[in-house]
Amino acid sequence: MKICATTLGETAGDLLSMTLNVGYAVSSTILIGVFLATLVTQLVSKSYNPLLY
Repeated sequence: MKICATTLGETAGDLLSMTLNVGYAVSSTILIGVFLATLVTQLVSKSYNPLLY
């Protein structure tokens, strides 16, 4: 899971900052937003749902 998360994070960062030319700060903000959205979704969930994790 660690390897998967690291690989996907690096790929998403490169896609946003280098390929789409949105810049480092904007791409970091987008990825932090995605992280926070998934974190809140997991914490608000009342029951275990494997798809959320």
